[in-house]
Amino acid sequence: MVKNIFLGILTFMMMMQAKGQQDSIAVKPVISVLPLVYYTPETSWSFGAGAVGNFKLGNPALETYESQLVVGTAYTLLDQFLAYSSWRVFTEENKNLFAGEIGWYRYVFFFYGLGNQVQESDREQYDAALPRLRFDYLRKVRAHFYLGLRYHFDEFNITTVEENGLLANGNFLGSEGGRISGFGPMAYYDSRDSQLYPTRGIFGEASFQTFNRALGSDFHYSRWLMDFRSVHAINSKSVFVWNAYSEVLVGETPFFALPLVGGNRLLRGLFEGKFRDQNLALLQAEYRYKFLSRWGAVVFSGVGNVFSKENSFQFNQSKLTYGIGGRFQLSKREKLNLRLDLAHAPGEDFRIYLTFGEAF
Repeated sequence: MVKNIFLGILTFMMMMQAKGQQDSIAVKPVISVLPLVYYTPETSWSFGAGAVGNFKLGNPALETYESQLVVGTAYTLLDQFLAYSSWRVFTEENKNLFAGEIGWYRYVFFFYGLGNQVQESDREQYDAALPRLRFDYLRKVRAHFYLGLRYHFDEFNITTVEENGLLANGNFLGSEGGRISGFGPMAYYDSRDSQLYPTRGIFGEASFQTFNRALGSDFHYSRWLMDFRSVHAINSKSVFVWNAYSEVLVGETPFFALPLVGGNRLLRGLFEGKFRDQNLALLQAEYRYKFLSRWGAVVFSGVGNVFSKENSFQFNQSKLTYGIGGRFQLSKREKLNLRLDLAHAPGEDFRIYLTFGEAF
């Protein structure tokens, strides 16, 4: 099924490309091949290799954003394996935007139960393998503003669970794995001066997807998502950015598709997946300071939580996170940073993240 979906997407992209005969590569693409070494609490040390291709389509005299294609593979010390490709392609004059990801993952995951009151003693490990497909198509309707469609697919194959654990008891929807397949509209606005390291501008994204059996999903539910980011240049060396993010799910959602906080993007300092439920809301901010041409430092903080009808939102149960970090710009031409963050949340262990790019 994934193969058929992917072929259909490629056909659609080729048809859209054929409408603009001038959408050829405007300048010679820049291809970088890099070893991958990173660390997160959820993966331990990871090793692999990746390639990044940057290029522009269409007439070089016209204002067209840079496109990017990424491929990579990695292995982690938790015996996880991932192979993936992602893309973000703007056609001439930014009339169309194609973005997405395709990959295969063999992962060790951790589950604590649902809600915002789980304990560290609830933690259990399970293994799963999954093919994944993410695809967005957006059409520009005015400057910086796009409307389009989004498709998500996961085939979640759970191979091992802990004996007599939460998942082994079968009390959680999706404990035996399953397929999710969802489709729906989205709106997108982006006036930032850079997608890798912006210094000014606004980003906003809103989407709705329905997951149902007509699309091949084993579960029937709906997902609303909102992501808003505002970037402010304080001076030539420092930037302040804040992010509001929310997800709301309605229906029979499997546990592995529920919104969750933590990890290296949403409330750094919490273990990713410890807190998950039907709804998520958070606010986070970061101050970035560049003290040398390629070196920088940040301080950040965030607050948010997961909740549902059974586990209602209470402000005094919100999760607070904070931390500091360092940045090193890998290339003078590209603004991609190597990121080292040290983060904490009250009642939790300190978390270290060594990875690429900004959290938001």
